[in-house]
Amino acid sequence: MDDKNKEKLPAKEHDSTFKLLFENPKDVYLLVSKIINYSWANEIRESSIEIKKTNYITREFSQVEADVVAKARLKDRDVYFYILIENQSTVAKDMPERLLRYMISIWAEEIRNGVEKLPAIIPIVVYNGLDRRWEVPTDIIGAFDIFKNDIFKYKVVDIAQVDIKSYLKEEDVLTPIIFYLEQVRNDSNELIRRLQEIDQSLKKLSFNNIERFLLWSQNVIRPRLGEEQKKEYDKIVERVKQKGVELMGEFVSNVARLLDETKTKEFLAGVQQGIQKGIQQGIQQERIETAKRMIQLGISYEVISKATNLSIEEIEKIAREMLS
Repeated sequence: MDDKNKEKLPAKEHDSTFKLLFENPKDVYLLVSKIINYSWANEIRESSIEIKKTNYITREFSQVEADVVAKARLKDRDVYFYILIENQSTVAKDMPERLLRYMISIWAEEIRNGVEKLPAIIPIVVYNGLDRRWEVPTDIIGAFDIFKNDIFKYKVVDIAQVDIKSYLKEEDVLTPIIFYLEQVRNDSNELIRRLQEIDQSLKKLSFNNIERFLLWSQNVIRPRLGEEQKKEYDKIVERVKQKGVELMGEFVSNVARLLDETKTKEFLAGVQQGIQKGIQQGIQQERIETAKRMIQLGISYEVISKATNLSIEEIEKIAREMLS
């Protein structure tokens, strides 16, 4: 499918799918401890990770809503902190200011709850855009001059640049699977190949993760299918929702087939369109040649127009070109 005719993904729906991805503590832990590999991440008490509400109402901001906020503690210290994850499919120049608003809102909530010491907040942007690299500065506040390299910085997980394949063996964690497929979502051939490659990983997912995977698939794979293929896809998804992991192998093989069918139909439609265009061009050229012969015979433009279906303006243009 060429870029002009490619169905565009609805960015907001796509970002919402990624929000669901990180509503699982296991996915959050994998992100900070292995994909980003923060130096302190191994000290996290994994069982302490909990997903917090993301809606904060403050006097300063009528409503501020981050994508995912996780609260966690370190193993040997009674210290808790927040991991703030913002999912982004397009480059957002206001990201530093947006993250700062989220952070201020979280801290304001903590102060209202009587906290004595403000917790650390680790901001992360998960960027899944494939057409552009993330080029926005990662300084949250760049105006502090000599301190700007040490305070208020966030990490960018640029999915297209992550070597994610080695994490596919992680047990019942959805992030590596989604990242691996996201990297090639604009290439149907590679998407088919990777779907088939991760067949075994999909078969090991819990029912909750299967539902989350199907939601991602609804927003990324289904829009790439033809109308008939979409109907069949919907039936397959309903069967998977009813029976769960035992049908994931069937899901992969059928979705790969539906993607391939759509690609083949689009190719054949393009070929047919090219043939029709060639025929029309040939007919038009024949009309022009007929008009030239009639002009040489001195036949009036009105008669030529009726005989060839060309407009008077087109015939006049042909006559001028014959004289030049």
